[in-house]
Amino acid sequence: MTALTAAFATVAFAALVVVAGYTATPTLLALAVGFTALVLALGWPRLLHLPSPRGTTLSVVLTGWSSAALAVHAVGITRPLAPFAALLALSVLLAFVHELLRRDGRSDLVESVTGTLAGQAVALLGGAWVMLPTTRLGLAALTVAAAATAAVRVIGVMPLTGPLAGWVSLAAGIIAGTFTAVMVGPTKVTALVVVAGIVSGVAAGLDLLLLHLTRSQGVAAALAGGAAPVLAVGTAAYAVARLLG
Repeated sequence: MTALTAAFATVAFAALVVVAGYTATPTLLALAVGFTALVLALGWPRLLHLPSPRGTTLSVVLTGWSSAALAVHAVGITRPLAPFAALLALSVLLAFVHELLRRDGRSDLVESVTGTLAGQAVALLGGAWVMLPTTRLGLAALTVAAAATAAVRVIGVMPLTGPLAGWVSLAAGIIAGTFTAVMVGPTKVTALVVVAGIVSGVAAGLDLLLLHLTRSQGVAAALAGGAAPVLAVGTAAYAVARLLG
C-alpha cells in the first residue's frame, strides 16, 4: 500500500512542478521544488532507517532549499551549474557537522553519513528544475521530463521482479515522454525524446534502489520515496535540454 502511495506522490509532485513551471514565475517553481525537498527530508531518515533523524532532516531540507534558491539566481549566468558544485561541497561539510553534533554515541556512523549525503544529493539535484524552462527546449522539456518520471514510477509498482521491472519502467517512461513530446513540442521531438530517455533511465534506476524500501515503512517514508525521483531527474533533464537545445 505504501508503494502505491509513493507512486501517487511522484505523480503529484511531478504535476506540481509542471503547474508551477507554466506560471512562468521562477520563484513559484522554486517554491514547488522546495516543498518537494521538504517532503523528501521529512521521510528520508525513516526510509533508510538512519539513526539521527532530526539532524538528517535538517541537513537535507537546507540543501534542497538552498539549491532551489540558488537556481533562481543562477539563471542567465555563463555556467549556471558551477555554483551547485560549491553547494555540494558545503553539503558534505554540513553532513559531517551533523555527525559531530550528535550526542547519542554516534552509532551507525557510516550509515548515517552516507544516508544523509545521499538525501542531500537528491535534494540538490532538484534545483535544476527551476532553470529548465530557460533552455531552448523550454517548458516542453519540463513537461516531458515530468511525464516520463511519473510513468516510470507508476509502472514501477506493478508486480514485476528482477531486471524485467526496470526495463518495463524504462520503456514506459520513454513512451510517455515521446507521446508528451509530440503533444507539447512537435518541432523538437527528437531532442525531447532524448530528454525522456535520460530522465527515464535515472528514474528507473532510482526505483530499483528505493521503491522496495517504501513498502511497510509508513506514509512519511512513502512520500519521501515519491519525492526522490522527481528531484533526482531535475539536473539530468536540464543538462540534456541545454546541450541539445
